[in-house]
Amino acid sequence: MDDINVIVVRRKQKRQLFLRYTCPITGQRIARSSGTTDPKQARKLAGEWEAELRAGKPGAKSAKWSAFREAFEDHASVRLRETTLNKICSMFNVVEDLMAPDSLRRISPRRLDLLQKRLLAGGRSAATVASHCRHLKRALNWAQEQGMISSVPKFPKLNQARKAKQMKGRAVTGEEFDRLLAAVSIVFPDTRPNAQQSQLSMMFLLQGLWLSGLRLGEALGLTWDQWADGIRVDVSGKFVKLLIPAEAEKGGRDRIYPVTPDFAEFLLAVPEDQRTGYVFNVVLGKGVSRRVDSVSSKIIDIGKAAGIKVDERRQGKESIPVWASAHDLRRAFGTRWSQKVTAMILKELMRHASVTTTETYYVDSDADATAAMLAAITGNTANEVPLEVPRKN
Repeated sequence: MDDINVIVVRRKQKRQLFLRYTCPITGQRIARSSGTTDPKQARKLAGEWEAELRAGKPGAKSAKWSAFREAFEDHASVRLRETTLNKICSMFNVVEDLMAPDSLRRISPRRLDLLQKRLLAGGRSAATVASHCRHLKRALNWAQEQGMISSVPKFPKLNQARKAKQMKGRAVTGEEFDRLLAAVSIVFPDTRPNAQQSQLSMMFLLQGLWLSGLRLGEALGLTWDQWADGIRVDVSGKFVKLLIPAEAEKGGRDRIYPVTPDFAEFLLAVPEDQRTGYVFNVVLGKGVSRRVDSVSSKIIDIGKAAGIKVDERRQGKESIPVWASAHDLRRAFGTRWSQKVTAMILKELMRHASVTTTETYYVDSDADATAAMLAAITGNTANEVPLEVPRKN
């Protein structure tokens, strides 16, 4: 803000002199009354205001919201992954819908508190609200570095209930998974074009998700080709592994991950002459679809057809069922393996950036399963509650 120059101007039909400068960020002319008709006093006030502006003090005008958003999106487009960019754009849209800021100065602690309350009242989860706030704070920190605002407002603490659910769904059981496979033919009836291809390709994908713990987007991008973009299957060594480049990895780093023996067996069952291109090729309608939203919607339709309810959400006074999705198969993978391996190994299998995430969602998530495992290991079933408690005579 060192190139700000405040000048004294005289306006028609105004007795008092005005102070004016051009914002170097937005190009907007900003003026205010000096409160005096004395040129000498007005020049002194202009100097004081200019010093405040260059120092970035509260007297400084902030950039227009539209200019800030455009500048930050241009900055982020070459530095962040597409998924992160989409989340930032979504956050900006939410802020504009609920706050309608004309400048960055409008983003105050009081209005941030109101934004959080409106999001929560509108049905957003606490985790979603926290995510929006993180992205907004990141953008405002950048704006401060660029001199668009003098300081970043303090974000109100988002209180979350200690007993709030960690997951939006739940792990699908083995019996429910069998029902999912059986329901594929309901969603893709034989009367539809390419019905058999759709059924076989979808069942193959569901089995892969069940055995791998891959996110749906990861699975649809999984490839046999060693020089292709995205996640690659590596069968060149002693063990099957996944090679994940930084741009396809949620943690933003190149990674090599092991796979479980049952998923390795699933992959190696594919004949060698067919190990080219993408591993999963789901046929929807006339051809193969790689759209995560389209494939996800079909899997939810299958979950609904199988009658597998994993959660419910409130919409006014009505309870809306949440049907099994692709991510519930990932949860099932994590839950199964949490009973067999340590948290650090499960972290690698789930490809979490931090073991804290693994422990939060999966370790000790099923006390009954843990107790059953301990009983099986020790052969002692004393911890089982009898079906009928003997009455005292």
